[in-house]
Amino acid sequence: MAGRYPSYEDARRVLREHWGYDDFRPGQWDIIRPIVEGRDVLAILPTGGGKSICYQVPALMHEGLTLVISPLIALMQDQVAALNAHGVKATYINSALSRREIEQRWLAAEHGKYRLLYLAPERLSSEAFAARASRMNISLLAVDEAHCISEWGHNFRPSYLQIAAARKHMGDPPTIAVTATATPNVRKDIVEHLTLRRPERIVRGFDRPNIVWSVFRTENKRSKVLDILDGVPGSGILYSGTRKGVERWADWLTRRNQSCAFYHGGMEGSVRERVQNGWIRGDQRIMVATNAFGMGIDKPDVRFVIHVDLPGTLEGYYQEAGRGGRDGKTSWATLLYHQGDEETPRRLVEESHPTPKEVRKVYDAVCNLAQVAVGGEMDSPVPVRAGPVARLTGFSVGKINTAVTLLARQDAWRVLPQRGHTGLIRYQRPVSAFREYTEDHANASLAKFVQALLRTVDAGAFSDWREIDIRMLVRRTGLAPERLLKGMEYLQERQFLDWIPPDQVVRVDFLHARSARLPIDGDQVRASRKRAEAQLDQMIRFACSTTCRRHFLLTYFGETVPERCGTCDVCLGRHEAFQPPSLDALIVQRLLRQIAEGKPRGEWLEGTHTPVYRIDQLLGWLINEGYLLQSRPLGDAFELTAKATSILEASS
Repeated sequence: MAGRYPSYEDARRVLREHWGYDDFRPGQWDIIRPIVEGRDVLAILPTGGGKSICYQVPALMHEGLTLVISPLIALMQDQVAALNAHGVKATYINSALSRREIEQRWLAAEHGKYRLLYLAPERLSSEAFAARASRMNISLLAVDEAHCISEWGHNFRPSYLQIAAARKHMGDPPTIAVTATATPNVRKDIVEHLTLRRPERIVRGFDRPNIVWSVFRTENKRSKVLDILDGVPGSGILYSGTRKGVERWADWLTRRNQSCAFYHGGMEGSVRERVQNGWIRGDQRIMVATNAFGMGIDKPDVRFVIHVDLPGTLEGYYQEAGRGGRDGKTSWATLLYHQGDEETPRRLVEESHPTPKEVRKVYDAVCNLAQVAVGGEMDSPVPVRAGPVARLTGFSVGKINTAVTLLARQDAWRVLPQRGHTGLIRYQRPVSAFREYTEDHANASLAKFVQALLRTVDAGAFSDWREIDIRMLVRRTGLAPERLLKGMEYLQERQFLDWIPPDQVVRVDFLHARSARLPIDGDQVRASRKRAEAQLDQMIRFACSTTCRRHFLLTYFGETVPERCGTCDVCLGRHEAFQPPSLDALIVQRLLRQIAEGKPRGEWLEGTHTPVYRIDQLLGWLINEGYLLQSRPLGDAFELTAKATSILEASS
């Protein structure tokens, strides 16, 4: 291949040799070609479109190492296992490994033993990476789930903002950014934040013709869920907006003899993994989950995805609904909605977006809990314990987490990567109290567990927080991880210790001495909230829209498509026609006049006490009856027809 760029046939040869496919899927070669020519690429491929092949094949067509930035430990582990099974030397470095294993893999990468190395973005700021980056001969940088770099994206991760600086340490290699969901705003952010150089932008249809999109406006959601379960065979996912909602729905379905499991972020990591794997195998028909479930899940035969609560963004909704029908067969994406559903997501926006004053209050609470004096510095990372911070501030966990992120963006501290097997522990009682308790209960298993715990954890835990490696404790006790975690909870409930499980540990590394009056960029804080509110407004507009669902979604993602799909609830006319009562005649005239005058939507029918849902109904009726035209489903631009103009002329 020396002296020329690798050809299409060269790429096909690699594909056949390692993956056994005869040819690429639509769009894949369009993405691969500029990469092998050394150009930067922004690639948007729909879920299930084969994004990983687009950087894995080029990785084998050039000498050197391809570094893949991936946000999920489970996802990188699955991809590395699949690559090794296909004869490709690949590995990952993440918090699930011991320090010794991490060091061995860094050394092996330096010596050219791998073709692909997967890293979480947080690793890019580590001293180990900075020391080795220039010695690893990185020929390609691949950024997976690239929408995480944008605050307009639905899974924003501040650590992604470190990639551009880290890229310079690597020698500025060609870069490919890939994602399945990116609006024009998000694409712009990806290019800017990664400093891509005149990238080739390749967008391959968001359209999933095999998905039937529907919104049903109903207050009896349970009845509608049963209708769907009875009418659609096969497995599926039911998304609820809260952990309590997930547990209530799972309990209700179980009592109706429906085969289901549930999943949310409040469960232990090992339990979530077991539940997820069982559903993928087909042990249960329905997975009831929050939006914590789904990224990296490759179950092809999902026949339905039901949302019983209103999602916060269209990006999130599209990605979650898009987990159906990956085998190309028909799948049903159904949103159940009724007036008032927006109250919960609006409250979540409020709860999770602090003011500048509230951000400072979180900073002070973390410092006080860690006993950091004004002007003082910390030699070691500080745990952010959401429970105590919430008690000091009165804020929700969501608001605290957002404040921690905003403080990291403003360089008050650095959020450290979570370690998959490392929790935090602090003893509340002396050693003698532990021994007396176990002797009084004459429980040999408990005594053995406590002895192993005291031997494993640094004695400093009697005065301060200390890390604890769950794997080491498992080896020393012989207990299964789930039983061991229950033992920790047992001792915590009896106030022998404070304990933070591995998947709940957030630690920050202070970059400066504690400030008495930490300056906060108020514009940045307010902009973050404004983005969240704008995204929720578009989600509500989708739920209330009287235009084709597919047309609305694809227009949102910047695509030009026919105005009717012929399969969604709107195109099939599945909603009862709204007829405004005679009392609304003057309201209709006033609404038409305000639209004609160009009044902002937020000021329509002010002073009439007309609820938002009724305005949406009136708009839908006016469009269906030929009084209004709406060429752009995402906007508030409506055009009056001659029929509407004649009404206004007659009433003036």
